[in-house]
Amino acid sequence: MKRLIPAVLLLSTDYSAALKPISDHELEAVTGQAGITLETSSALSIDELAYIQDGNQLQIQDIQRGQQGDISQASLTTQIVDIEADGTLRIATEVDPTRVTVGAVRINDSAGSVGQFQLDYSGTSLIRVGASQSGDNYLEGSFQTSISDAELVWTTNGSSLSFDDIGYNANVTRLGIGEAVRGNQTGLNFDLEQFAYSFSSGGLKLGDVSLGTLSGELALSGDAQLYAGGRSGSEGISLDANINILQDPDNFVRFTDDGNDLFMGDFNGSLSVSNLTLDVESDHLLLGYDRLDGTFNADRIMIGDAVNPVGAIQLDFLFVDGNGYSNRTRLYPGIRQPVLTDLPVAIRPYAQNFYTGLSVNSEGLSAAVEWNLEQANVAYIDNTRTVIFSGIESYGRGDVTLDLRQFDHDNNPGTLNKSAIALGLNRFQGSYSIDGLKVGNKNAPIQGGAELLLSLEVFQAMDFNLDGYTLITAGGVSGGGIQVDGDYLFSDSNIGLSVDENGQGVWATGVDYEIHLRGFQVDVSDSGLSINRTEQWSTMDVNDMRWGDRNTGRSLGRIVLERFEKGSSLTINPGGAGAVCVGANAADASSCGTAGGRWEDRGNEGLTVALKAAFEPEGLTSAGTTARNRLTWENNRRTDASGNSINGSGTQIIFDGYSTNDGLGTSDTNDYGFRANLNIDVFETKVLKKGNPTLDPEVGRELIYDDDTRTTFTYVENPTEAQKALRPLGFAVQGNVSFKDFQIDQVQLKHPDVVAPQTVFTGIVMQNLNMTTNLTATPIR
Repeated sequence: MKRLIPAVLLLSTDYSAALKPISDHELEAVTGQAGITLETSSALSIDELAYIQDGNQLQIQDIQRGQQGDISQASLTTQIVDIEADGTLRIATEVDPTRVTVGAVRINDSAGSVGQFQLDYSGTSLIRVGASQSGDNYLEGSFQTSISDAELVWTTNGSSLSFDDIGYNANVTRLGIGEAVRGNQTGLNFDLEQFAYSFSSGGLKLGDVSLGTLSGELALSGDAQLYAGGRSGSEGISLDANINILQDPDNFVRFTDDGNDLFMGDFNGSLSVSNLTLDVESDHLLLGYDRLDGTFNADRIMIGDAVNPVGAIQLDFLFVDGNGYSNRTRLYPGIRQPVLTDLPVAIRPYAQNFYTGLSVNSEGLSAAVEWNLEQANVAYIDNTRTVIFSGIESYGRGDVTLDLRQFDHDNNPGTLNKSAIALGLNRFQGSYSIDGLKVGNKNAPIQGGAELLLSLEVFQAMDFNLDGYTLITAGGVSGGGIQVDGDYLFSDSNIGLSVDENGQGVWATGVDYEIHLRGFQVDVSDSGLSINRTEQWSTMDVNDMRWGDRNTGRSLGRIVLERFEKGSSLTINPGGAGAVCVGANAADASSCGTAGGRWEDRGNEGLTVALKAAFEPEGLTSAGTTARNRLTWENNRRTDASGNSINGSGTQIIFDGYSTNDGLGTSDTNDYGFRANLNIDVFETKVLKKGNPTLDPEVGRELIYDDDTRTTFTYVENPTEAQKALRPLGFAVQGNVSFKDFQIDQVQLKHPDVVAPQTVFTGIVMQNLNMTTNLTATPIR
């Protein structure tokens, strides 16, 4: 087997026979011009390039380099080397259209491989290296590079994911290389004064179908320290780094789907990592770090053709080892399948189907991941007013598989054999929680309001055991976008529906939550971000709905929620409620005040979230199973010898077979469904002092902050307009719920001593509901 041989040896082997000494007389006749032009035409083939550490090998195999049209033919590289007047070495390089391929990536001759890679590119670069202007560096220089008309392709098992028509420009203003010291270790220090780049991609494609296009610009600075020695053994690599995203209004990232943009611009931030290590183990690569923390701020987010931004976001986070968890990732070549008997019974058929046809020789990537997020905060800023999802924590571990394959996402012969990204999650165990909301700034008291995320099925806290299998294909409702088909099971999990920072509140415990998605389509439209759920069915079985502590709180009993939907959707559009009348129904400020309401102009930013749930009558799913919409509440269950409640032994009330339709009789459709629209803003809120007015003369007066720091306040009887601007900030939501026709087939009662439930009501119909409400969450004082 051929191995990569150092370039110096290649030169000495290939060219030494042609070298001849030049006499002094011949040298006297030599004249020339400063600089050297080197034209290298080469075709390269390497059987294997191996990185060996502590006796283990990371192997990159079957490497070839040549022309794009015919890789066996040599490609041309031209270099011009000059020494400038100040002694700086200048190297300008131009690469003609070139192709590089990698046939496999393995570890210690593993049966499975990560897959094949292909890179087509042409480009130019300019490197300038000179003496250091600082005593801290060995040398300093600058670097510019440009790549155009490039394509990067990853292939596994005959299917490909590609970035085509890549354009890339990078400019490092100053790069200094010097000595780094960490305790008794010495290494190399890399100092980047400024690193600016731009990129674009004509399409991110699965097979020949585009997911969309990406482009962006970014300005960075930072430094990195590289040391020998990893986390295990005596060899390896360790890195410390600090990266800054510079404050620059030209920073942006744009995703485009069928001409519609999801845009984020004018952003900045920082990232710091300590002891990021890389080790080659016997069958995997080990990546780990001791600490990772950072911040990110994006001042402008636009969706579609909207004139006004959605608002701004801020993020800060800290990953550090703790809670019995470390921040480690183990990467394995090939697909490491789960042991089916280790999985919960309900998910086994879906896991078996997902991994059918794969073996130890299959191409792909597997990983064992473990994390501990000690603290994070996410802030949303609406017209300069801030709401913060505070105290986010998470930890866990699990196994991941990733490969590309052929997949018929809708059992339609016309779309057979589409390329898909296949993502498997096996035995994920972990937890996350959100303490609550803070409005105004990070020092504000924690308050309620995070419960509003329940409408999006985002829970405030969760202890979970998850197994899930996802197939992602290109193409949404039209053109670009993505489509997801997946099967998931949360088993023996605890869900916090409304909890405080001490973990006390309303808990759904002992939950088995089985979810199936078919045709879950994500698109960027001209008006916003849209998600179409072609078909979805699920069963959430809550063993105990508890008040207080998740383990010992008083139980309401068991709740089982079964859902079956077709054509449900979710859209996220820029702009919140705008100008609204709170407490009355009026169209302008004057009539609002006359009607006893309060007129609020909440600005031109904010979010509008529109949900549509189209509940279907009982029927067959695309998987051939029967699904329905049904709610069952059971209590007064018997207990076993261990004190655990026995499901099915109590009294049940069953709301069976509920569905929606458009109320059109024989020509009925279900296009309207059950709708909930949420206009979300952050705004000043009127807060009155409560209490007994005979004991406290300030009762009924408004809380007004003394200044814009919002730290101290006074109760004011008749605030001025200027004082009204210093009212407490609240998480303001205007909600509208509506449906045309909502039916319940029957309401039943089941006694534990009776085999079949008995019908109490049948044929319940509710029509034409349209209800609007304004809610504002502020801290309790």
